[in-house]
Amino acid sequence: MYPGFIDNNNTGAVDGYSALNELINSIPGFLYRCQNDRNWSMIYVSSQCEDVTGYSPEELIGNKFVSFNDIILKDYQEYLRKKWDLVILTRGVLKEEYQIVTKSGAIRWVTEYGKAVYDENNRTVYLAGYIMDITEIKQSQEAMISKAKELEEEKAKAEDSDKLKSAFLANLSHEIRTPMNTILGFAQMIKDPELTEKQRNYFIDIIFNSGCHLLSIINDIIEISKIETNLVNPNYSAFDLDILLKNIYEEVKVIVPKEKQIELIYVSPKKRAGIIESDAVKLKQVLTNLITNAIKFTDKGCVKFGYNLNNSIEFFVEDTGMGIDPEYHKLIFERYKQVDSTKQKRGGSGLGLAISKAYTEMLGGTIHVKSELGKGSVFMFTISYKPADNLFADNKQQIEVSEEEPEYNTMLVAEDDDTNFLYISTLLAKSKNQVIRACNGQEAIELVSKYKNINLVLMDIKMPIMDGFEALKRIRTISPQLPVIAQTAYALPEDERKISKAGFDGYITKPILKEKLIETINKILR
Repeated sequence: MYPGFIDNNNTGAVDGYSALNELINSIPGFLYRCQNDRNWSMIYVSSQCEDVTGYSPEELIGNKFVSFNDIILKDYQEYLRKKWDLVILTRGVLKEEYQIVTKSGAIRWVTEYGKAVYDENNRTVYLAGYIMDITEIKQSQEAMISKAKELEEEKAKAEDSDKLKSAFLANLSHEIRTPMNTILGFAQMIKDPELTEKQRNYFIDIIFNSGCHLLSIINDIIEISKIETNLVNPNYSAFDLDILLKNIYEEVKVIVPKEKQIELIYVSPKKRAGIIESDAVKLKQVLTNLITNAIKFTDKGCVKFGYNLNNSIEFFVEDTGMGIDPEYHKLIFERYKQVDSTKQKRGGSGLGLAISKAYTEMLGGTIHVKSELGKGSVFMFTISYKPADNLFADNKQQIEVSEEEPEYNTMLVAEDDDTNFLYISTLLAKSKNQVIRACNGQEAIELVSKYKNINLVLMDIKMPIMDGFEALKRIRTISPQLPVIAQTAYALPEDERKISKAGFDGYITKPILKEKLIETINKILR
């Protein structure tokens, strides 16, 4: 019989012992009785002790193999001693959770309920109690706490994101409405018959510039949306890098505001990359974003750009502008965030750098900035260097821009929108071209069949009854050599690839600029 369990009546001892033993063995933990010494020397331990600690009762009783104090994790030994001293002093009940080291070396959580047993002189005779393994409960609690913290953090991030997007949308609304206000306002003003020719031309320039600004914002919104939904992938092809950069220089230098005292400089590299394999469209957009951004925040001095060739291609765009506080260097590449250290509003969607970062990473590189307030900025980014065979170079960018008026031709314009047709036909009629209109793809096919003297077709992609893609297929069966140019509001790189694959001879996006239209027509008719 275990110590402390006595049959006072000397009857049914075996049965009473068996029942008690069965009861003790059914609980999920172990009972103990120990001395109040430094080792908690065990007098009695129930058999479940082995399930909790790994040690059998025989190994613990009388400290034969190990003392219970040594099983307790050292971090808790002194703490538990002080708690027991207080319990003994106040004749209270111990209720504590702590960790032990099992025989196998595993660390487990236990909870202990215990109290002191006193003699008639109020001296502590022994300590008795119950210890249960609560490791799984603690792990569940910790998992729940961790999940709660995770949810709280996600909630905080979502709230911050909502605030950020709300602020971004408020700013974006302002950015869109500002040029729209200018466009609508000055469009009304140019009707005034008392305006001089100089004033009218000045107002028209303002409308045009505001329209370009608005288009830039819309393009950024569409592009960041496609990036966020993983709809943008790199489209690799071979092209001459140096020609691409020279073309960027020629295109950007004409849009540098005349009131700014800025020199745009293309720094020709000592070692040229030549023909490389990458995504020319995305690379061009990154460089154009960085250069136009540098021009926006620079009032005088210069903006330089170029690259150096090492294991990768290292591009740089350097300006003498207002600079950026170092604390914002990482922030400026995040989506929906805009930093203006001087509080001088310069306009824009605030998405250009985020788009540039996304594209740079798609091309296997990184982007960063070096800048100080008042000392200008240097934006640097890399892309993977993959030399390509010259025979496969896509040298579309080598074609020189021609502003010559197209020769007299008969042109079919397939366009369902009256305003767009009026604009295109007016541009073409200035060169004494004969213009024929089709309001949908089906009409375009009929007119090509009827008029054999049509020299070129400007085909809108999205039209009622029959779209431009289907109309092109039918026209190719009637007049295989007739040049057909796509003119469309679909303006993303993926759209251009789809149009090119369909077999169109050229591609021009809306809003259609006069110079671009003339250049495209001249190139194809020649």
